[in-house]
Amino acid sequence: MALGIWRLGEDAPDLDAAAAGWEDLDGLLAGSGDRVNEGARSVYAAGWEGATADSYAGHRQRIVASLDTASEIARNAARVLRDGAGSVRAAESQLDASWAKVAGIRHFGLLGWVTFYPADDAEEKRVKDAEAEATQIRSALDGELGRCDAALKELTGQWEAIAATWQRVASGQEDGFDVPAGADGVGVLNVGGQTIVNTGSGDDRVTVWTNPATGVTFVIVNGVPYRVPVGQTVVVRAGDGNDTITVSSSADVDVTVVGGEGNDTVRSTSDGDTTVLGGDGQDSVDAGGGDSYVSGGADRDYLDGEGGDDQLYGGHGDDTVYGTDGDDTVAGGEGKDYLEGARGDDLVLGGAGDDVVSGGRDDDTLVGGAGDDVAYAGRGDDTTYGGSGSDTAYGEDGDTHAGDVETRTRVRIELDDLSDFIRIEGSPEFVARTQADLDLLAASPTGQEMLARLKAEHDDSGFLGIGRDTVTIRELGEDNNYAHEDGTIEYNPHRQGSGEGRPPIAGLYHEMAHIYDFFSENFDGTPYDGDATVDHGVAQGERTAVGLPVDHDHDPSTPERVDPDHPAVLTENGLRDELGWDRRESYS
Repeated sequence: MALGIWRLGEDAPDLDAAAAGWEDLDGLLAGSGDRVNEGARSVYAAGWEGATADSYAGHRQRIVASLDTASEIARNAARVLRDGAGSVRAAESQLDASWAKVAGIRHFGLLGWVTFYPADDAEEKRVKDAEAEATQIRSALDGELGRCDAALKELTGQWEAIAATWQRVASGQEDGFDVPAGADGVGVLNVGGQTIVNTGSGDDRVTVWTNPATGVTFVIVNGVPYRVPVGQTVVVRAGDGNDTITVSSSADVDVTVVGGEGNDTVRSTSDGDTTVLGGDGQDSVDAGGGDSYVSGGADRDYLDGEGGDDQLYGGHGDDTVYGTDGDDTVAGGEGKDYLEGARGDDLVLGGAGDDVVSGGRDDDTLVGGAGDDVAYAGRGDDTTYGGSGSDTAYGEDGDTHAGDVETRTRVRIELDDLSDFIRIEGSPEFVARTQADLDLLAASPTGQEMLARLKAEHDDSGFLGIGRDTVTIRELGEDNNYAHEDGTIEYNPHRQGSGEGRPPIAGLYHEMAHIYDFFSENFDGTPYDGDATVDHGVAQGERTAVGLPVDHDHDPSTPERVDPDHPAVLTENGLRDELGWDRRESYS
């Protein structure tokens, strides 16, 4: 084995792997412009013309040009990386040949250093000549790799320019062309194998349903059914307004929903493939059991891929995105996002902003991106990339962490050990979604403390194992969460808070704080009347669960303080601190 200057230490296979990634991307991009043109052709065939059609034509041409350019960049990046790998291999071969000339001379060394002990002048000359030769080989390689580096930086600039051009369109902040005005009423268009239903503006209720007896599919808009020809897919263009679109479990058709402006709700219980483009507004999407593509667009959105191998993009705004079951791609985009892969081998991408990035179960890849991110690897053999910013990763032994990230490995609590005192009751979707939250708490030092304290209360309760305190997390349909003295938590996993912008898990943790107080007989229901007038009349126990000062001794003459009988780590603000989220300054 070569030592010292003859040992290169460069890994050509890593360059090959990077090149293969760019080649795969080129393969995805190649022909994508043709697919855009093909998709547009059916719309033009339906007679779309005028100013909006002309505007879209220019938009389409820009898309195709950018896709072609991106394909060329990917192809060139792969070529440069292959060239770099070839240069490394050639240099390694030359250095090995040079090393062979001196390997027989007595020496001592380890990997990157070596000291020779030549027996005579001839051996000393061989060493000096070989050192000069190795120096020349490495210098030539430095030049080759320097040229590769310069080429890659230029290509990176071109790639970032394309990303900047399309960032606002991709994140839902703008359309990119003049969109036709919404219709005053419902319009139905059958073209190119699609049934396109324009619901018009207003707060519409839309259901896609297949009659199990006849196999006929209907799109029902505000109570009026519209029949879908057999074999066609469905596109619902909901337009402006706060719309509710439901894809029923019987729907035997792939559905695309274009939400438009407004706070839209999309619920699918179908196993078909669902595409949702949310647009402006605070949208809530449950994508169902198929392989779904969901883009939340602008504003603060809640996205849950549920079953299937999904692609989920939060877009612009502070989003909450769950992959849940399947091998998913979960991306936050711009904003302070909460991203959870849950079950499956997931790719979780934070993007710009201070994000929470969680893999959940199985073997995941987590990328923080720009911003100060917090990553939870969870179960499985996971890989975490920190990106720019001050990042923190919590993981298990065996996980891989790369980039500038502070790694904190913790012993995790196995949820199998908790199932005897935590029950989840509700639909299969609710059970899977809530299990993902418990998985994150089991990967979190703060969450572990809560789970351990609740388990201790369980173990110490009852008599001879009978009548022990048990936590039941039950599905709730209304926009709220509740905790009860019997250990029941009513939980709405879609609830992101009424203004304070918290991820749903913070709401669950708040209710768990109440359960801890109920089990330990520490809940204080006395109305608060202290310094924070905004919370006057609220039970002191609510402020305790947040982690705020209360009149702990019921003596107005003494200063308020955080309840000394309720550890800070068991409060909502305790979890927020670890997640990197802003502290909650009041309950109300």
